[in-house]
Amino acid sequence: MNLNKTSMSRRSFLSALGVTALGLGLVGCGGNDAGKGGAATSTDDAAASTDAASLDKITMVWLPNESAAEFDAGREEFGRVLSEYAGVEVELMTTTDYNVAIEAIASGKAQMANLGAEGYIQAQEKNPNVHSLFTTADTEGTLDGAKYYSRIAVPADQMAEYEDAESATGYSIKNIKGKRMSFVTQTSTSGFKVPCNAIMAEFPDEVTSTDELAQPGFFSQVLFGNSHPGSCVNLLQGDADVAAFDDIDVDMYLAVPEGERDAVNQPGAVYGVAEGAAQPFDRVQGKEFGIIQSTPVLNGPIVYNADVLPEDLKDKILEGMTSAEVAGNEQLFAPEDAEGTGAIWSKGDTAGFIAVEDEWYDPIRALA
Repeated sequence: MNLNKTSMSRRSFLSALGVTALGLGLVGCGGNDAGKGGAATSTDDAAASTDAASLDKITMVWLPNESAAEFDAGREEFGRVLSEYAGVEVELMTTTDYNVAIEAIASGKAQMANLGAEGYIQAQEKNPNVHSLFTTADTEGTLDGAKYYSRIAVPADQMAEYEDAESATGYSIKNIKGKRMSFVTQTSTSGFKVPCNAIMAEFPDEVTSTDELAQPGFFSQVLFGNSHPGSCVNLLQGDADVAAFDDIDVDMYLAVPEGERDAVNQPGAVYGVAEGAAQPFDRVQGKEFGIIQSTPVLNGPIVYNADVLPEDLKDKILEGMTSAEVAGNEQLFAPEDAEGTGAIWSKGDTAGFIAVEDEWYDPIRALA
């Protein structure tokens, strides 16, 4: 399980998802040295302070998707802004494994983390003092549409196999049994938990737990891409027949169909790899996939560990990071349709950060 150092580079953007989610509408998601007011990169031996009263550094851990090199600049700016409001040094810990990020925040090695909804719940199960702090709002600055999409996709030239005249969307997952399946990781909300829930709902007499779907049996083979791009590439390069991944972590590599986000994330939509797409999509140029199932998921939270982050410092961070000043920072939130900024979020998808309570993620807990 590696921890990677950060440096500087490009941009990501957020999105939203379709189809019913459990009747609830949604399913709940560095530079070199830095002193006070700057961000630094952490390594394996980066440790959180065990004495909150004497905290002089915040370690912020990122999931593998946001740890990619193209988001170096966005992470760096997040660390700088966080340090400015907290008044202490910030170290940025990048990861190549979801479990590393979850364990870092649960154990107190990191004071803060950017997690998906499922990762947050798993971290909280390990340590009840891990709490949600803020998330990305919708474009109106509310939680009403703070969502992205969990997709189940197949190669575009095989979509006819999944057409279903009885389905409201024209497609179904009835024919995925026995296929080679690619998930993201077992700790991923949109890349495992949500699609597994959809599969169990479609096959209630054949599948009763996510554990059954994580190994061959229902599927002839099960792969894990370890990131959303990795799972998508497993599909596009022919290693899998079906794959689960979200929109927010892959669409920057794709030629996205024109139209409103909710519309283009519906079953039947076809996406191709954009010309000149960066790694790992550079090796699947010209390939296309189609969506056969799409489910809305609640945006994941930025969380904190109350064991190692003092309450007053937490309050300062929340006030600062949810301010209009931060929302207007184009290095954090790239202008709509801007390219190559290195930002992790886009103004086309969110108006900025918004406070979020633990209860907001109860729909994800209900998936268990």
